[in-house]
Amino acid sequence: MSAGLREQPVALANGKETGGRQFAGAGVPSMIDDSHADAKLVVLARSIMSARRRLGSHFEAALFANPGLDIMLFLFAEGLHGATVTTNACCAAAGVPRTTALRWIKLLQDRGLVLGSDDISDRRVTMLALSGSGRDTIRTWLSEIVALPLRHDEVPDRLD
Repeated sequence: MSAGLREQPVALANGKETGGRQFAGAGVPSMIDDSHADAKLVVLARSIMSARRRLGSHFEAALFANPGLDIMLFLFAEGLHGATVTTNACCAAAGVPRTTALRWIKLLQDRGLVLGSDDISDRRVTMLALSGSGRDTIRTWLSEIVALPLRHDEVPDRLD
C-alpha cells in the first residue's frame, strides 16, 4: 500500500465486505470497477502524472504547474476500489508548496469534485477521495485521450 493510502474494509451485518472503505464513518463505494478499461485509465493517469513531473526537469516547474489536475489525477489513480488518500499525500503529488495545494484542495471540494473527511483512526488526518462527479469527469477525459487518433506507427518506441 502506498504511503498516504488508507484502506479499511466496511463489513455488512453478515460479516461480508462491501467493497467500500471507511470514510467519515460511512462506507465509500468502490467507484472504479475491476474492468480492463478502468485499469488502463489508471495506468494512463499515472503516465500523465509521470510525464508532467518530467517536464519540470526540462523547464521551470512553475511554468506548467496545474495543482488541480495533479491532485485529481492522483486521487483517480490512487483511489482504486474506493481507497482514500491523506491530504499530505495529495499535497506532495501536486508538486507545489503545501499552502498552494491546500487552497486547490479546498477549491476542488467547494466545486464538489473532491470529498474530505477526518480519518476514523486519527482525527488529525484528513482523508480525500474524488466525488462521483469528479471521478466520472476524470474518467471521461482520460477516455477521450485514449480515443485520440494517434497513429502508433508514426511514434517511435524509442528515440535512438
